[in-house]
Amino acid sequence: MGLAIVVALAVVVHPLRRYVVEPRRQALLGGHELPGRRLALASQFGFATVSGASVRLVPGRPALELGDLPMQAVTLILGGFRGPYVVWLWINVEEEKHRKVHFDLMDRYTKIAALQSDYPQMWTIHAWNMAYNISAQWQSLERKYQWIRRAVEFLHEGYRLNPHSADIMAQMGHIYSHKLGRSQEAAYFRRRVREDEGRSAFLIAYEWFDAARRADDQYGTLQHSLGKAATFSQACHNLTFYAQELTQGAYDAFAASVEARQAGRDAEARRAYDAGCRQLADAAGAWVWAQREWYDHTIRFEKEQAPTMLLNIYKRFHNEAAEAADQMESLRKDLTYDNLPEQLQQMHRPEIK
Repeated sequence: MGLAIVVALAVVVHPLRRYVVEPRRQALLGGHELPGRRLALASQFGFATVSGASVRLVPGRPALELGDLPMQAVTLILGGFRGPYVVWLWINVEEEKHRKVHFDLMDRYTKIAALQSDYPQMWTIHAWNMAYNISAQWQSLERKYQWIRRAVEFLHEGYRLNPHSADIMAQMGHIYSHKLGRSQEAAYFRRRVREDEGRSAFLIAYEWFDAARRADDQYGTLQHSLGKAATFSQACHNLTFYAQELTQGAYDAFAASVEARQAGRDAEARRAYDAGCRQLADAAGAWVWAQREWYDHTIRFEKEQAPTMLLNIYKRFHNEAAEAADQMESLRKDLTYDNLPEQLQQMHRPEIK
C-alpha cells in the first residue's frame, strides 16, 4: 500500500515539476521556455493558440494562457492528495527559509503557486517572504535586490491569475513603496528601479495602490490588514514621497551647481542649475498632484464617516502638500542662476520617512 502511494505521488509530482514548476521557475530567474515544449503543445492545441490566443477553462476566471494548461491538468490529477502535498510544501519552505537554504526555495514556491493559484493570500505571503525575510539573509545589495525582484515577478504572476485582487495590488505597492523606496538600502534600490523600469519606485507604488483602490471599489476584494482607509491613503502617501524625491533631486542639483561655481567650473555649474530647474518644475507639479489626492481622499472618507482623528491627519497631509506646492512655485518664479547661492540657503532638503 505504501509503495503504491509513493509510485502514485511520483507519477504526479514529476510532470508537475517538469512541465509546470521548472518553466515558471526559469522564467522568474530570467530563463526562457524551451521551444520544444511550445511545439509539442502546438501539436495538441493548434498553432493559433501558441501564437497568442487564450484558452478559457473556467467561466469567470481570467483567460488562461497556454502555459497554464499543464498546471490545470496536474491540479486535477492530484485530486485528494493536493491538500496534504501543499501543506508539506508550506512546511518545507518555512523550514528552509529559517535554515537559510535558498537553492530550492523558488522551486517550492512555484509548486505552491501552481496548486493554489486562486488564493491571493498565498501570493502575498510568499512575496513578502522573498522581499523581506529572504532578502535580509544576504549581505550583498545586489543579492537583496535580486530576491526583491523575484518577489515582484511572483506577484505579477499572481496578478495575472487574479486580476481583481486588491490585496495583491496593495502588496505590490507596499514592496515598491517601503522595501524599494524607504528601507535602509533605499538609495541603492531606488536607483536600480529607475535603471530597470525607467521610473520612480514611489510612482510605481502609487499606481499599484491606485489600482487596488479601484479594484476594491468595483469588486470588494480588499482584505488587507491595514484596513480600507489606511490602505487607500497609501496612494496619497506615495505621491508625497514622489514629490519629496523630486525636491531632493532639485536641491542636490542646485547644491552641485553652487559647489561647481565656487570651484570655477562655470559650464558644469550651469548644467547642474538647468537640471535642478527641471526637477524643481517636476516637484512643483508632483506636490500639486499630491495635494489634490489628499483632498479627494479626505472628502471621500468624510462621506464614509471615518473617525475624526483620522480625517484630521488626512487634512494635515493635504495642507502640508499645499504649502510645499506654493513654496516650489514661488521658488520657481524668484530663482535665477545669479541668486541661486542665496536661495539655496533658504531651501531645505526634505527627508523621506
